[in-house]
Amino acid sequence: MGFQLDRRVYEPAEDSQLLCATLEKAVAHFPELRGCVLELGTGSGIVALTLASLGATVTATDLNPYAVALARSNAQEQDLTIEFLQGDLFKPIGGRKFDAIVCNPPYLPPSDDYDDRWLALAVEGGPSGIEFTQRLLINAPRNLHPEGGVWLVISSLAGDLPAGWERKRFDTQNFEGENLCVERLSRSTINI
Repeated sequence: MGFQLDRRVYEPAEDSQLLCATLEKAVAHFPELRGCVLELGTGSGIVALTLASLGATVTATDLNPYAVALARSNAQEQDLTIEFLQGDLFKPIGGRKFDAIVCNPPYLPPSDDYDDRWLALAVEGGPSGIEFTQRLLINAPRNLHPEGGVWLVISSLAGDLPAGWERKRFDTQNFEGENLCVERLSRSTINI
């Protein structure tokens, strides 16, 4: 799958590839991944395109307007129909509910490595690195069908996740001393 890139958009790296590979293997056992799926923080669109190619009806959001434009262009190039919306987390989708929510969240604490605002937002998840993911999980139940799952890349550098989620770990890889894994988080009872 060929991709266009933009220097203002997070370039797919090991974490994106790990998530895509996991989704490709998991789709046979989790039909939610072929249903109505929301991808948060789409970046270049690699995950959204993977989901669409697996048969999902995909809505993808990103705060970065350059990412939305790039992902839309990448989807058109692959002749895939995906709804792309600009905005922060769940704001662009309102009260819509999804079978699955997928995200490769920013999970690093702030550093001086990124001088571009958009790239920093794509990798820095808050003061300790986990705040973005915590906010995502706190708000996810309003937009997730009760039997659905939240699929996330989790870094060993990240802090604690909010309580109340059942976690199933899938693929794990070590990248330069940091363990990355893909997890499916679900709730048996969702409080709205």
